[in-house]
Amino acid sequence: MTFSNTYKPLFQVNIFHLYYLNKGTQEYLSMSEAEKEKQLICYDVSNLFTVLPSTKSRQTIMGHQLVFKLTNSGFIVWAKISDSNNSHPFLPLSDDLELSFLLKLKNHTFFNFSNLKLDYANKLFFFSNKRLNTEPGSFPLIKKSGNNSPVSDNYALETISTSNLLNELDIHEKQNLFGIVKVAMKGNSASLNITNNQGNIRNPFPVFEIIFENRKTFWRYFFTEDQQVDGSDDVKKESGSSTQLITRQKQPLTASGFVSIQHGEVELPNPDAKLVKPDSSNNKIYSEIYM
Repeated sequence: MTFSNTYKPLFQVNIFHLYYLNKGTQEYLSMSEAEKEKQLICYDVSNLFTVLPSTKSRQTIMGHQLVFKLTNSGFIVWAKISDSNNSHPFLPLSDDLELSFLLKLKNHTFFNFSNLKLDYANKLFFFSNKRLNTEPGSFPLIKKSGNNSPVSDNYALETISTSNLLNELDIHEKQNLFGIVKVAMKGNSASLNITNNQGNIRNPFPVFEIIFENRKTFWRYFFTEDQQVDGSDDVKKESGSSTQLITRQKQPLTASGFVSIQHGEVELPNPDAKLVKPDSSNNKIYSEIYM
């Protein structure tokens, strides 16, 4: 996106999911910059979420001469700048100004391939540079770009916080709502501030990153005929069954690449993420493949 010199980036939020960005067992975060760029070519966060400002924040954005722009990896907010100072917003951005952005889930299998508790599907996740006063001081803040820390279950809000935030939204905004990104002009630490002490746009502007880790599951294979296995195979018999094999280790679910599961001289297929089966008796999660 190109603007005239009257607009400058205020802040950016990238939302990455390693289910799409990893390539088999090759991890995106360990790739070279060239390899990362290649993986990002086909990445589009809209496969996961509809990302948009809340109704209230949309009005604030318009009223402060800001511009919200979606990107393939998230969104960026631009600010109109003063004619006399290219770091000063055209309209002042007060320290207590906050903008909320909704993450509305589009992919119904999101929790299947995301390393989050399956029973947290009804929780509201919260990503912000400023903690809510209804949350403990240990509640995690949104990370700056390059931190590489994945989202954990700790980003899920307590009931009272969820209720307070949902009360600010209309009925349509609450539908399929996974999470909220709230960006305050002044965060809980100076490094997370959007504007500097003079209220000017920071240079470089802050870039935040939300990284979802892909889930690892045990892969269970069902055969119609008896199978022989030995210690060099990546699978073993499950419960002594010769027609039911299971991987010795958890394996990553990914949208691209191939995870080699060796069974004798054969490589077994990889499962998709359409179905995962948790087992509460052993606290393990399985993906199943019928051969």
